Amino acid sequence: MKIGKKARNRAKKLVQYALDKIGTDESSFTSWDRGIEVLEHFRFNRKVRSVSLDRSASLEQKLDLFRKVLESSLGTSVPDGFDTLVGGLILEDLWDAISVIREDVRKRFNDRIGKVDVSITSAEDLSDQEKQKITQTLSGPMGNLRIKARWNKDPDLMAGLLVQSGTHVWDGSLKGRLNQLKQELLDRA
Repeated sequence: MKIGKKARNRAKKLVQYALDKIGTDESSFTSWDRGIEVLEHFRFNRKVRSVSLDRSASLEQKLDLFRKVLESSLGTSVPDGFDTLVGGLILEDLWDAISVIREDVRKRFNDRIGKVDVSITSAEDLSDQEKQKITQTLSGPMGNLRIKARWNKDPDLMAGLLVQSGTHVWDGSLKGRLNQLKQELLDRA
């Protein structure tokens, strides 16, 4: 999602605040990430937006309401300092920037701890040994970063792998190769 320059600058401050609270603790990161994910779902909820913009309720009342809803959704208490993030979203009306905030927190946290998120799609289920070999193989070209893989299955690939990290995609699937050959033939015709 595209956001304006002013909103991006305000969002950067919230990202930095979250990163300062998280530090390098992966369990803290997971709690914050889950909380921000819930907030992402709030973004399109009219009731949430109207409560957020309601001038008759105090910020403390709004934060209390959001805390209760978040704790109910998460099944646990919100991370320490999370109210400040929510308060920033409310005061600055940054609901449209919440996806950008989450992505920036994820990217900068992973950079901080030397880890990269990768989505790996295969045509069939892979054994643990195969998964380990793939992540070890990918680590070198990715600057020897630790790979945090999300494994997916798509039988339409027929064989091979589709690897995505951020905006980079490597298509080593049979389906991808066949599409490439088809395009080459069409270009020559």
